Amino acid sequence: MKTKMISFALPFLLILFSCNNKDTAAEVKQIDSANLSSQEIDSPNIAIKSSPLEHGPVIDPETRNKTDIEELKIEAYRLNGGNSIKNVELENGKATITYIKNYKEYKTLNPQSGLTENDLESYWSTGDSIKKMLVGSPARIMKNLNFINEVKIILPFRNKTYQIDVKKSQLEKFTHKSISEIKDDWSNSFADPYIYNKEGREKFFKKFGNSN
Repeated sequence: MKTKMISFALPFLLILFSCNNKDTAAEVKQIDSANLSSQEIDSPNIAIKSSPLEHGPVIDPETRNKTDIEELKIEAYRLNGGNSIKNVELENGKATITYIKNYKEYKTLNPQSGLTENDLESYWSTGDSIKKMLVGSPARIMKNLNFINEVKIILPFRNKTYQIDVKKSQLEKFTHKSISEIKDDWSNSFADPYIYNKEGREKFFKKFGNSN
């Protein structure tokens, strides 16, 4: 009798497990760039976090084959202010990342977020956050994604548009480091001298960035 019950239950469990897998696969297919968001943003005065509702399904890079644009989007939304990114493009090895231009666009992308307009304003106006993001992000993306040879980032803020455009060859020439050296020793090769050091940050932004 027990053997018969097990024989009857096993196919049912297999069907149920198969259905759950289909549901999971369907969720993964529903990823949309507008709903992906960043990790916690570091700031001396404010931490902008995404609620669970703002995140797309969790993707395990070891179990899912991703296209280059999907990998780029995942990397982009990990940047500071990543949940404020409106668009991510990839063409011939060049990544172009565009942030929202105002709070209205932010709420369109993240309707469930409790972040206020003042929170968003305070973050980007605190601690030279814009230049830290613009200087650090291209190098971060290029060291993590070997198919990216150029990164352009556009951030509108307070009636100005900040942007930076850096090629891998230019980055290596400027730092006198190969991209592999930057990746292997991120703090000493790039982060400390160019992101967190004000003089180095200004020098880097003056070379590759602008605001108007």
